[in-house]
Amino acid sequence: MEQTKTATRDYLSYSETPWKLWEVLYARRSHRKYLPGEYDQAFFASLGEVVSLALSTRGAAEGGITVVSDTGRVERIKKRIHKGTQGKINLWLNRSPVAGFLVLAVPRADAKGDRPRELPLVAMAAEDVVLWLTEAGLGTCWVGGLNQREVGETLGFGRETYVAAVIPFGKPKPRVRAADMDHLLYLQISRKRKPLEAIAYLETMDNPYSVRELAREPFSASETQDVAGLLREMGKKRQSDPGVPLDLALDACFEAARIAPSAGNTQQWHFIGVRREGTLRELALACGAAGDWRAAVVGAAEPDRSYLYEMLEKPFWMIDLPIALSQMSLMAASMGLAVEVCVSDIDEAAANAVVALRPPLRTVGVVGVRS
Repeated sequence: MEQTKTATRDYLSYSETPWKLWEVLYARRSHRKYLPGEYDQAFFASLGEVVSLALSTRGAAEGGITVVSDTGRVERIKKRIHKGTQGKINLWLNRSPVAGFLVLAVPRADAKGDRPRELPLVAMAAEDVVLWLTEAGLGTCWVGGLNQREVGETLGFGRETYVAAVIPFGKPKPRVRAADMDHLLYLQISRKRKPLEAIAYLETMDNPYSVRELAREPFSASETQDVAGLLREMGKKRQSDPGVPLDLALDACFEAARIAPSAGNTQQWHFIGVRREGTLRELALACGAAGDWRAAVVGAAEPDRSYLYEMLEKPFWMIDLPIALSQMSLMAASMGLAVEVCVSDIDEAAANAVVALRPPLRTVGVVGVRS
């Protein structure tokens, strides 16, 4: 099965109204080349508002994402981020005139725990902001290889704070066909995504998902399609649009997760769609939710034992999978579905059993679609 970021199907044709979130999801990519640009205070004020909105919507602590925009600190981070062995893979930042950074920081004890609670919430919020920046025409790049001590000292963080990632942003340089590292990474890594059949399942992991033609039931995407608006919708206690076809909803959520970024583009994740009433009740109970779900998607991953984990000492399973949870939940909201994302208070053993996860896979989070 070919690995590609090309859409699995023509999703836009299924909606009778514009379904614009797809344009943002497919446009998002990792940029390593930027152009100089000027950004006024109004832009950074809006960025700050979106950061606060995303953190609040995801239930993360205020301060989990720091926006660095003043020229002096931006330059200091660029110089100090790759000191030592861990940051050497990001030397490209030296020659990139980025506008600023998003810095993800959580308590060190949380990041180093067996099951981080705050880290996945901050990672979800950060991806929300990345998509907002993409929507605004700016480029971004998740950077996990960094010198945490140097970045932390630049921002005045104490030893108890763990810098999980930094995300530079700025005006992207138009991509050209050139024999350089950026173009090579784009062709060989950035555009490669596993097909749905390799990562998606229905009800349990014993039943791999089969891509087939979906019935074209009458469906209209939500009038709200901008990222900030969708986050606000997600924060409301409301009911789902009963006219949304659940087969299409699950397929669209799988696709939103499939094209999400991950460390080294390894895509070490699995997504199980659940529709059976009894199974949904068990899953909601394991998540401490009300239990009025019409459908759900379980996101599972294996705790890191890869070369990236050993080199960078990052719990990527609690960063990468939450990025996909962000994209899935925004996708569901763009369809007019009311969702709740459960990450921190899951009875993991119960959730694992519900969808028959095979060790060492573990449930990271669940996107539940409310009735």
